[in-house]
Amino acid sequence: MTQKMERRITLEGCVNFRDLGGYRTGDGRTVKWRRLFRSDSPSSLTDADVQTVTGSLGLVSVVDLRSNAGTTSNDGRGLLAESGIGYHQFPFLEARGLLPPTSGEEVEKRLTDMYQWILMNAGALVAQAFATLAQPVNHPALFHCSAGKDRTGVLAATTLDVLGVAREQIVEDFLATNEVIDAILDRLKRMHGFANSTREGIMAPRVAIEKYLDGTQSEFGGSEAFLVHHGVHQSTIDNFRESMLE
Repeated sequence: MTQKMERRITLEGCVNFRDLGGYRTGDGRTVKWRRLFRSDSPSSLTDADVQTVTGSLGLVSVVDLRSNAGTTSNDGRGLLAESGIGYHQFPFLEARGLLPPTSGEEVEKRLTDMYQWILMNAGALVAQAFATLAQPVNHPALFHCSAGKDRTGVLAATTLDVLGVAREQIVEDFLATNEVIDAILDRLKRMHGFANSTREGIMAPRVAIEKYLDGTQSEFGGSEAFLVHHGVHQSTIDNFRESMLE
């Protein structure tokens, strides 16, 4: 596209809404803009926000990575649920039974352990979420969790890795959450169960996503092999790559 595209989308009800497009791949291609978006919970989107994401951005589907409790509490689906777009839920951490850590204690270790738990215990859900995002009929698509950092970060890293984006750019995409960390903290502290959240406790640590990517390689042979191992057809990955790169 010739016009300048903005990665971060400014909305009243989301503070971490970003486009995955524009990243260069190892073979010299570029991830297409306005196909996949990642964000924090869209539960607080205003009427104007919904018009922006469904109108200007053309959003047609949502992939929700939160546990079921997150969709029935005060962090529910919001106005976007009334827009008529497709909705899919893959609760990465529900079987773990623990909320993502948001206090300031041993943050790097706790988040690293959580991402490793997803890798080793929720691979089928990661694969199902990816397969949903890979379907052209679902584009443009949004995937999100509560803060748009941990569960969303894992899926974004896996997706960008499969597309052939360089590791450092994948890590930078993950770390971009820290640019709006104060706004995320303000939102989280108003949600049930997150009153004791701290700024340090919700920062996105480089080591956590790097060890997750290391784990996909050491345990499965890479992100693509990880997805295939958990049931994604190779043709789905190949077609996704061709449709998403230019």
